[in-house]
Amino acid sequence: MSSLSLIYKDKDRNETNITTRKTYLLSVDELYVESGYNIREIDQTHVEEFRDAFIAGEHVPPLAVQVTDQGIKIIDGHHRYYGAKLAKEAGHEIRLECKDFVGSEADRIAFMVTSSQGRALEPLERAAAYQRMINQGWEPAEIAKKVKRSVADVDHHLQLLTAGDGLIAMVKAGEVAASTAVAMVREHGAKAETVAKTQLQKAKASGKKKLTLNDAMPQFSATKTRELLELVAKHCEVDFEKETFAITLDFSSDFEALKAMQIIREAREHYASEVKSDDIGIHETKLPLSREEIIEHSGIEVLACAVAAFGDKPAYTHTESKYAHTWAADSVSTPEFLVIPAETVDKAISFLGKHAASEKITGWVSEKYHGDPQLEEVKKRFVDVLSEIDFPLDEVLSLMKDIELACGYNVRELRNEISKRLSRVAVHEVREAE
Repeated sequence: MSSLSLIYKDKDRNETNITTRKTYLLSVDELYVESGYNIREIDQTHVEEFRDAFIAGEHVPPLAVQVTDQGIKIIDGHHRYYGAKLAKEAGHEIRLECKDFVGSEADRIAFMVTSSQGRALEPLERAAAYQRMINQGWEPAEIAKKVKRSVADVDHHLQLLTAGDGLIAMVKAGEVAASTAVAMVREHGAKAETVAKTQLQKAKASGKKKLTLNDAMPQFSATKTRELLELVAKHCEVDFEKETFAITLDFSSDFEALKAMQIIREAREHYASEVKSDDIGIHETKLPLSREEIIEHSGIEVLACAVAAFGDKPAYTHTESKYAHTWAADSVSTPEFLVIPAETVDKAISFLGKHAASEKITGWVSEKYHGDPQLEEVKKRFVDVLSEIDFPLDEVLSLMKDIELACGYNVRELRNEISKRLSRVAVHEVREAE
């Protein structure tokens, strides 16, 4: 069986340009590790994997070493070295294959960065390696070429080292991603660490384990930004006059104007602007948003406007509530300052009518069933049934003044009893007409 050594011995006859580079077998005790030199933190699991490989007699790549005044220093292969020590402690005689590393200190660091034998570098480890090369006088562009990375990658990792001890500790602990830390440094500068700790507390309070970029640097709603841009683009007029110019926004409805101002207010709050909302005509009064709060604090007319314009729902947005309050303050049935479609006005008036009827019905039932433990259920039955009837409510209630209380506990019986009474009235009216 042939081998490379045999081919090398007979290279002239074989017409090959094969060359050889010597490696040396050294005992574990002949090597040493310089404290803090290795750019990778030692991973015990990785060390044990090499221990098992040595014990099993598997091939392990040679270590790169440098002869110094102190002895033979390991340049690349620290995990292999510690694995061999464990194998020796387990009673196995281990000799490590080593080869000389030729190059400058910066070359040695670059070799450790690009070594395919070591585990993947953590962001902080790579950043520290780049900084050591900078300290050797290398430029970012030279480092990038040497480690086969982009200049942006080198700059990004170097900036990570400026994050401050607290933020770097959060990166090491896995609480903040390295990319998030760099983004926060670029955004907040020296305050990045303080902001990160505050935002991390909020994230943990909501059940998260780490700070994401969105948690650290919340972005203003893209939907609202696009909506505001559309409003401005549709209604913007630019007037140039001499050296100055003015931008006028002429909205087609007050609702669009309120919506635009609301988005601007939210954007100013998001970007922590010191400009007051009053500067754009918005008064920061706290508006009720839920259905119950609107009825309690603002009245049924405001709710009628909200329901007519945006539908009957449990809660409304600030813009919707603002619009409803503005409409109600103008006039529900005949608004003068707002442009309200006629069908929307009709919905509001209809809602108010139904509400008034419901109030009258529940008042009548409360008197008739006073103290009844099922009062609320009875109220709902009467409102549901009487809302189906196209007949003057006062007359219907008059017809029911002597109705048996038992009818109120069953919707079918109630509906049948009212139907009978209305039928008798109809027959009586027909006979009178004849």
